[in-house]
Amino acid sequence: MKLGRNDACPCGSGRKYKKCCQAEAAHSRRGQDPGLVFAQALQEHQQGRLEGAERLCGQVLAADPRHAGALHLRGLLAVQAGRHDRAAELIREAIVLHPGSAQYHANLGVALERLELREEAASECIEALRLSPDFLDALCNLGAILCDLGRPEEALPHLEKAAALAPRSISAVQGCAHALSEMKRWAEAAPHFARWAALDPDNATTRLKIGDCYWKQGLWQVAAAHYSKALELKPGSVEAANNLAVCFGEEGRSVEALAVLREAVRLNPDSAAAWANLGCTMRSLGQEETGLRCLDFAIALNSTHVNALWNRSLSLLALGRMAEGWAEYEWGWKTGTRKPERPCGQPRWDGSDPAGKTILVWMEQGLGDHIVFSSMLPDLLRAGAHCIVECQPRLVTLFERSFPGAEVVPQTVPPHPRTREPGIDLQIPAASLARWFRPSLESFPKRRGFLVPDPARVARWRDRIGALGPGLKVGICWRSMANKDARSLDSTQLSQWGPILTVPGAHFVNLQYDRCDEELREAERRFGTHIHVWDDMDLKDDQEGVAALIPALDLVLSAFTAVAQMAGAVGAPAWVLSHRGVQGWWGLGTDYCPWHPSVRFFPCEATGTWEPVIETMASELRRPGTIVSARHG
Repeated sequence: MKLGRNDACPCGSGRKYKKCCQAEAAHSRRGQDPGLVFAQALQEHQQGRLEGAERLCGQVLAADPRHAGALHLRGLLAVQAGRHDRAAELIREAIVLHPGSAQYHANLGVALERLELREEAASECIEALRLSPDFLDALCNLGAILCDLGRPEEALPHLEKAAALAPRSISAVQGCAHALSEMKRWAEAAPHFARWAALDPDNATTRLKIGDCYWKQGLWQVAAAHYSKALELKPGSVEAANNLAVCFGEEGRSVEALAVLREAVRLNPDSAAAWANLGCTMRSLGQEETGLRCLDFAIALNSTHVNALWNRSLSLLALGRMAEGWAEYEWGWKTGTRKPERPCGQPRWDGSDPAGKTILVWMEQGLGDHIVFSSMLPDLLRAGAHCIVECQPRLVTLFERSFPGAEVVPQTVPPHPRTREPGIDLQIPAASLARWFRPSLESFPKRRGFLVPDPARVARWRDRIGALGPGLKVGICWRSMANKDARSLDSTQLSQWGPILTVPGAHFVNLQYDRCDEELREAERRFGTHIHVWDDMDLKDDQEGVAALIPALDLVLSAFTAVAQMAGAVGAPAWVLSHRGVQGWWGLGTDYCPWHPSVRFFPCEATGTWEPVIETMASELRRPGTIVSARHG
């Protein structure tokens, strides 16, 4: 930027440029005059002739070693040359000579930030602002440094002030958007992102960031528009293509998602990320063989691409190649998908003879995973191990009853004291047991259920359910608590269940475990069917109660949720709405559920809708003998 005559003089004198170094240059013809030479150095610097500026600074300092402006300018030249240690040294010398220069302190902050001395850099910016409270560069730099230090709440006031002083400053507007994003205040960040895009409309990275902001709010359509623009500006962007494909997937536009990723692969044939993303999308569409080939290609390009390796394990499992799949399932820790990893001090059990060993088995991921992977605890107990099982508190008593001989403790933060006691030989996350106990379909037990509900509570529920009168007693759960989007591949909306809810003679019992009062009222108004709800039952936290209620029903109809897992775990009949991708993992290469023989799949094609599947379930419910076939099918 060209230096204006009324701007502060870069020499740090505090005077305007026209009354300081420019005046000296205009009124002096003496080539060795330090002021004139320094003015020439400034001009060289402004015009990008850095070598000339450096040479002239040397002349100034040869004549006047205490020339603060020349020391400061030489420091800036050192910053531009990447010699940040030298830059900090020079600018500090200038500050000793002229401590009242806000510009010197601000630029020392820049050099220190480049040296990753962020706390010191922040202090210099704060001093610059003490000297000049409206110093725009210092406000923006301090905000950026505080964000890098993980203190966005401190950064935001400085950045907002900078944006108010200079509404068209990209640094200020970008800083506000970044700070609010760091605080996950997405709705407040959105206007700043919009201003950023208006100021820099042709920047693909800007569009990516804006898309991310709307993505975080679940505003898939708006996010997709920005990712599309990013791709238009930068056609080869794998990140934009992947994010756009995810948005399309969330909107049920799987064919468009696939087209975007195929184009990304065409433009980036050597990109492991592009091939990995295409493979993951193929997997989500149930095209496991094709997805596996894409993932293999990604791994050939980058043997440590953790997302490709993790998804490859899931494809192998979905294709029934369990021995390979479970071995590679450990990549889930690298991606952060398998969590939380517990701070266990014992070595990992490696499948060797566990007889006589005390093994800590810790549950991971969500409630449904706790339930399904606990099915392997009897195998470990039969092998002669003493098990300490760590699980969610709401499952402790149910697991104690179901796995006699095991010690069961709740997962707590910090971990339960029993898990830290001496005498524990080994530890293993529950899902990793599958590598040793479920290497093939033949290794799955044929039992119907492995969790044991409280018999007295089951009896009480049978009385309450029986009082509803004759007819089929059906529990319903239509979506995951985490996803209420009607277009989701994992969930439905109750408003879509009309064909089921109008089956004559059936009684429906709510098993949806989050707040759904409004949905229930609307369904009853719309379909004229009463859905029974017991206010004294906590379907989310009272898992003992859920485990007792489900066997009292004739049938459970559920999306792919923990309710479906619980039904299978207690051996109750359950019909599960599943898309092909989910069924692949549950089915392990079959058209049934090896984990839960009492579960029956009602699959939906990934590019289809739930309505035909719901119609099929309703027709099955209407068939005579449904209760008998559900109980014994």
